[in-house]
Amino acid sequence: MHVEKDWHNMTQIKKNMIGHINTLQKKPIPTSMNKPPVLLVHGAWHGAWCWEGNYLDYFSDAGHETWAMDLRGHGDSANTKPFRLTTIGDYVKDVEAVIEVMPAPPIVIGHSMGGLVCQHVLNGDADVRGIGLLASLPASGVAGTKIKAHPLKTLQSTLTWSLYPMVSDRKNATYMFLDLDADEATIDRLMDNLGDEAYFAFLGMLAFALPKAPKMALQTPVCVVSAENDTIIPVKLQETLAARFDVTANVIANAPHDLMLSKRWEDSARVFLNWIETLPGAASA
Repeated sequence: MHVEKDWHNMTQIKKNMIGHINTLQKKPIPTSMNKPPVLLVHGAWHGAWCWEGNYLDYFSDAGHETWAMDLRGHGDSANTKPFRLTTIGDYVKDVEAVIEVMPAPPIVIGHSMGGLVCQHVLNGDADVRGIGLLASLPASGVAGTKIKAHPLKTLQSTLTWSLYPMVSDRKNATYMFLDLDADEATIDRLMDNLGDEAYFAFLGMLAFALPKAPKMALQTPVCVVSAENDTIIPVKLQETLAARFDVTANVIANAPHDLMLSKRWEDSARVFLNWIETLPGAASA
């Protein structure tokens, strides 16, 4: 008999609002004062929910206070203007606002669109210990990516300024985000939680809000993790992104775009944890 997991109870996380931004927080037991906290930033159509049960638990169990956030207009975060008019710059402000109230400068890990947002954060004034880019959009944005959507769905998105039609089909969303052999429970969880994405944010990813050359790359460590079977952002683009920061892309074999929801999620999380532990002072208990 299939038993649905209660992700909130399983991870014993705390919800906390930072202004209009909803966060999920999990402290390690026992609490480590020396290990940097970790902030998880989701990608387009997703929310903080995508980190529950896997990444939130993993980094907390390793001694890091771990936060996941809903960007404005996603999950339980409110918006301050019509959602379709929300920009990448708005998302950057959200991440910077959360970083400002965290207990110490965090390691920030961004997935897909969230990775693009983190590249902007890297060039800003936020105090961070490191930036992790997980199946991240490259600095060129969506150019060269392979988002698959039925032409009529794409037309519908253009006419309505809503990107949800592009992920509304179960088969197509599974192809875009999950393992080829994903189980029905994982697919159900994805489809139950996918939401709309801001049209102006998409235009930003297309051309109008692309990250400038990294001015802090030498001062702020960067780690790039990509997926071999990513149907949206090919490994070649991930390698180009890694080269931008003079690092090597860590490719997770047989993994899809949504690495944090993949059966191989722990392989990707372990790469980040091993990297964090090489940073000065980050491995102290």
